[in-house]
Amino acid sequence: MNQEEVKSKLKSFFMSDLGVDGDVLNYDTPLFGEEIGLDSVDSLEIISFVDSNFGVSMTGAGKEPFQSIDTIADFIAKHQA
Repeated sequence: MNQEEVKSKLKSFFMSDLGVDGDVLNYDTPLFGEEIGLDSVDSLEIISFVDSNFGVSMTGAGKEPFQSIDTIADFIAKHQA
């Protein structure tokens, strides 16, 4: 799966499972904060989704990989076997 496919799958997850409006969600949109407004419970769902769909554990990762779809996709690319 290439980077664009990973990003597309992540965006679909954010829209369907976390209820994020696709019109305001771009690959570089900050996920936590005022615009999208995800919280710590959502981060647990992200961790679970990434682990089950991409085989990459985000448990124990710092805040940096969770900033946007771009940063999550970069984390996945760096940690996939």
